[in-house]
Amino acid sequence: MKLPSLLLATSCFFASAVSADSFTLPIWKDEAEALGYELPKAFGLNLSYMSMEQGINVDSIALKGLDWLPIEMKAEPGKQVTDVVTLRADVWLFPFLNVYGLVGKLEGYSETAVNVEVDLGFLGSINRRIDSFRLDLDGDIKGAGFVLAGGYEQWFALVDASYTQTNLTVIDGAIDAYVVSPRIGYDFHRNGVPLRLWVGAMYQDVEQQLSGSLSDLPLPPALANIIPDDARFDVKQRLASEWNTIAGMQYQVNESWYLLGEMGFGDRQSLFFSLDYRF
Repeated sequence: MKLPSLLLATSCFFASAVSADSFTLPIWKDEAEALGYELPKAFGLNLSYMSMEQGINVDSIALKGLDWLPIEMKAEPGKQVTDVVTLRADVWLFPFLNVYGLVGKLEGYSETAVNVEVDLGFLGSINRRIDSFRLDLDGDIKGAGFVLAGGYEQWFALVDASYTQTNLTVIDGAIDAYVVSPRIGYDFHRNGVPLRLWVGAMYQDVEQQLSGSLSDLPLPPALANIIPDDARFDVKQRLASEWNTIAGMQYQVNESWYLLGEMGFGDRQSLFFSLDYRF
């Protein structure tokens, strides 16, 4: 089932669950509230934006359609910059378990320097350094995940785990990402302030395999003139660092609306905002 259909089905499930008098979510809600826990409304819709910059390492650049030309390309460490907008639907199945599905849009680029060497035999060789080997990234995101949460008095902890796939449209390829984010924080509601603060970490395992036409790349004229139009490249790259530190806050406007902000530090720098509606 495609994710847009999954989101529609999830929304229908939300509506039927809300209208059913004999069934309420989360399961074990009454037991959790009897123990003194204050639970959010079970269903939610979330609109979010994230801007991120992180280092990348290019493992290989394979060339196709150039068997007759002894050309070698080696990339230096670079960076990747992305802007992501997502729409997420979620439900608390248990007081400690939230599951969600999401769709979204990614725009950005990856950029690195590439050293190119062409061996022309007795004619010598061509050595060039491309300072900005840039691949534009534009694609549609779909994914799913879950949150495990718990707390004691005003302290809480949670782990958010998700899988997303971005199907690229400007160039060929896809980005598969596994993200795990543990957090620990403090809830100020009992102090009369509808605010939660936390710190944590983000782990990303990202597989990127990108391909396209060599003629679309900013090659030096000496190389561009001898490369056929049907020649293609295949790039495999990965993140330079899998872990980084995060810190964030959530402000509860009322029983239904929440504002959330989070920043990432270290080798991966990010800025995240979201508006959450619960019902």
